[in-house]
Amino acid sequence: MASLLLTPEQRQIIGHPGRALLIGAVAGSGKTTTLAHCVAHRERQGMPARDILVLVFTPAAEQVFRQRLAQASASRQVQVATYPAYAKSLLDHWQETGAIDGASVYLESAEAVRPYLFEAIELASEAPDADPDYSYDLSNLHAEILLNQMSRMKGTLAMRRFEDEPDNEIAESLDLPRGLVAICRHYERTRCMDYGSFAFQSEQDLVYDALGILAVETGSPELPRHALIVADEWHDANAGHVDLLAHLTTPGTRIIAAGDREQVIHTWNGADPRYMGEGFLARFPGTERLPLTASFRCGATLSAGAAALTGQPFTSSRATDTDVRVTTYDAQADGDGAMKALDALMQLNQASADARWNDCAVLLRDHHQSIELENTLIEHGVPYQTEGFSSYFHRVEVMMLRGILHIVQGTIAPVTAPAEVRGVLRALGMFAGLRYSEAEWTDAERTIARQPDTLRDFHRGQLTRSDDGEYAPDAVTRRWRERFAAVCDALIAERGNWNAGRLLAHAATHLNIADTTRRLFVHQHQADAVSRSIAGFIAYAARTGLDAGQFLASLDKAQARSGALKKHAQRLTLSTVRDAKGKEWKHVLLPWLARGEFPDARAEPGEERRLFYVAITRASDSLTLFTPAGEAHPYVQAMRLEARPASAVRAARTAAAHAAPMRAAPPPPAAAATPRAPAVPPQLAARVYLDVPYDEKDAAKQLGAQWDNIQRKWWITPAMPTRLFQKWLRPETGRDA
Repeated sequence: MASLLLTPEQRQIIGHPGRALLIGAVAGSGKTTTLAHCVAHRERQGMPARDILVLVFTPAAEQVFRQRLAQASASRQVQVATYPAYAKSLLDHWQETGAIDGASVYLESAEAVRPYLFEAIELASEAPDADPDYSYDLSNLHAEILLNQMSRMKGTLAMRRFEDEPDNEIAESLDLPRGLVAICRHYERTRCMDYGSFAFQSEQDLVYDALGILAVETGSPELPRHALIVADEWHDANAGHVDLLAHLTTPGTRIIAAGDREQVIHTWNGADPRYMGEGFLARFPGTERLPLTASFRCGATLSAGAAALTGQPFTSSRATDTDVRVTTYDAQADGDGAMKALDALMQLNQASADARWNDCAVLLRDHHQSIELENTLIEHGVPYQTEGFSSYFHRVEVMMLRGILHIVQGTIAPVTAPAEVRGVLRALGMFAGLRYSEAEWTDAERTIARQPDTLRDFHRGQLTRSDDGEYAPDAVTRRWRERFAAVCDALIAERGNWNAGRLLAHAATHLNIADTTRRLFVHQHQADAVSRSIAGFIAYAARTGLDAGQFLASLDKAQARSGALKKHAQRLTLSTVRDAKGKEWKHVLLPWLARGEFPDARAEPGEERRLFYVAITRASDSLTLFTPAGEAHPYVQAMRLEARPASAVRAARTAAAHAAPMRAAPPPPAAAATPRAPAVPPQLAARVYLDVPYDEKDAAKQLGAQWDNIQRKWWITPAMPTRLFQKWLRPETGRDA
């Protein structure tokens, strides 16, 4: 993108004189590059770099934006920061100037936060009104869930309600267990000592704490003044980000925010399509909206499909098309979906001599779908890596099921690697609500790794233990342990009669796995994904027909082969759609586009459609969609692929090829008073750019060449005789006078 000339839409945005600008950008339209050029253009107009602030969401996005600034010839002095990092700079400054006491301790990692979370769990569990249906586990997974939920409540500013509403009302409105809400309340009471005074802070607290200080009506500390604030990937913004941007804005501040309304897929964490429209305009009156509709990633066919799906303008700036194919699979035949995906991957890999696995990605609606596909890839020796989720071998729910089979066998063998022993034991302990210290866990893992048969003692002595006294578990955990003991006894009795699949199916049914995952994973969509992962693993075990020992041995071998495949330099990527946002591959495959899978029948329909849009727009060269035979898919139908015959595709490719090298008109002057940038006049719609060395600029100028301050290049109009400028013409633009 950086090497391409800017389009008319980009140039109009860069030169726009308005105070507040909201850019609606389609996928792959170069919004980050456009924003970087906006910054560089303001600098060239005289705005000091120190007065410019760029806000992004991740450290990776910060690095990319800095690269784009360098490519646009902007100053290195421009401040680029994530929202938490910027909030921390505010808090640190206020503390240094004595406006607040600040934090006594800053916790750099989730591991550092964990002891404070465990303390809050214990305080909540000991309260007289503790939730009898909540398991107050002292586990790493529980701590992770709590951090995620608090991040959500702080991002949406829902935690402000803690001051006025009781736990049960908050829990009901947020669809959370009352016990979890109580833990979060204890955590915040411990953390926040007084106005601007914190016992400790972590990254997830920073924006929320800064906003809390600024919310005080009188006496709140001063904020730095920025002449320009640029917000990239604005479709990920939540209420906290909007509030911070509003606080930073003064009458003299220019705001430029850019995002894609169709990429709002983090509503669970507070992102809202309204912030890409009416919600933004309400907070920043007078905002003007401009589009970026031409994608440099998606070819004509895919762009037309995305436009039909979303109903928004979406065109292509690529000279080559994106091949879009729809392939069917037999949903009733075990493994056919994975085999069809494998066949398509093999065809792509063999299509040309320079084809690489690194160029291919299979995007899944949820991680549970990877079990069947991973097994197929391993069997056929296809190198792959997972991004955003763990291989199914390492997922806690699969580790728990493997642990049950090990208990049935009475030994942890054939597992010998310390990390694998640790994973199995801790998964069993998590589901059993086992409260072990780190030292106790380490001791148990070492003992069982050295003596695999001592797993029996661990099972009888800890996992099913429900005695009274100091170490008695809560009522929910005690009932689960009693069921666990009974189920394991039944499975051990049937070990010689049932295969691994039947053993696991019996365990899942009689342990009420669905209810357990709801208790452990809290939020419904997380619990659903884990429940489906469990069902998929059990179905896989059943298809093998192997007994428990044989199945565990086959898993151990498959895991070893998977580890070897992941060491290849060229690897296929398996990712969920959510984790793929912001990335792109030449070839993208979307398997299992069945109703109930994708779209998920239990999810919000609008977000499901936006997820599909994100998925298809990750592809540049080819997109393959897999639908069940005989079943019409609503999103594939909405793309209206059948309405684009070959002649139309060829015409679209030709149009894209002609549009790609278009030279745009100059931006309006900075002093223009018109409320909206004027349309580009047809007579100025094309320029011929020159490669003029610095020491030859005077000669080019004397011959009539003009300087483009945004592109930073010399140019002439197509009507000028090119023979005078032949030595500076690019090969693709050279022609006779």
